[in-house]
Amino acid sequence: MNSDLNNGKKVKMLRCPNCGALYREGLLHCPYCRSVDDYQDESEYLEDLDELKDRLEDLPETAQKESERAQKKELVMDMKKILFRVGLAAGIFLLLVGAGVFVDRVVEGNSGTKDAKKQKEAYLWKQENFAKLDELYEKKDYQGLLDFEAENDNAGIYDWEHYPLLEALRDMDALDHELQYAETFGGKDGSQLDLDNRAMILKYELELLFFDKRAALDADKEIVKERSAGYLQDMETRFALTPQELEELEKTAASNRGYVYINDCRKFLKDR
Repeated sequence: MNSDLNNGKKVKMLRCPNCGALYREGLLHCPYCRSVDDYQDESEYLEDLDELKDRLEDLPETAQKESERAQKKELVMDMKKILFRVGLAAGIFLLLVGAGVFVDRVVEGNSGTKDAKKQKEAYLWKQENFAKLDELYEKKDYQGLLDFEAENDNAGIYDWEHYPLLEALRDMDALDHELQYAETFGGKDGSQLDLDNRAMILKYELELLFFDKRAALDADKEIVKERSAGYLQDMETRFALTPQELEELEKTAASNRGYVYINDCRKFLKDR
């Protein structure tokens, strides 16, 4: 194929396969020999067919890309909608919380001082009453300590350094009532007592026996050991625990920092 100029424009020229003459592209046959360029027409037809084929092959890929772009665009729009709704819900929630805080602190006049006020009250209670507890302790007025606890229902007493001793004194007081009940309704050896009564007696006496497992002052441990001797003798007579049983019960108490649960005692008495 050659080219020629026609009025200044470049024209594509074809060579006739029959006579060899050149003629302009687009003619149906050679103007010199009148022959038809079947080969050329077929070649151009095949070229056009290949081009069309390429376009058709590219069409699914293009369509797929367009579909993927549309899906991504739709997904982004959906995500924006979801984020908008989540943000709106979070904003409403924070607004409600803020309104509640505002009402609590400003409208009701609390001003966020409730906790500080409670801490101050607890501190003042300890400052006033720990001195009274220390005085009763120094006087060895153990009944006075029990009376004080009964008359003062305040959680601040748990922070008193001798509170474990106070718990042991309470156990002894409760044990006195259980033993009195045993003598009245169960005979001297308590053989007629029901399981719960016997389990309560065993619980209190074991806690006194293993009081040294608690986080208590050494001086208080000695006080408990001295005052609980009679109760421990009763335990030896009433329950006749074997060394193996005592060892197992000691492990139970040690795992509970010196405390014994009523359910453990009930199960122990029921299974032995």
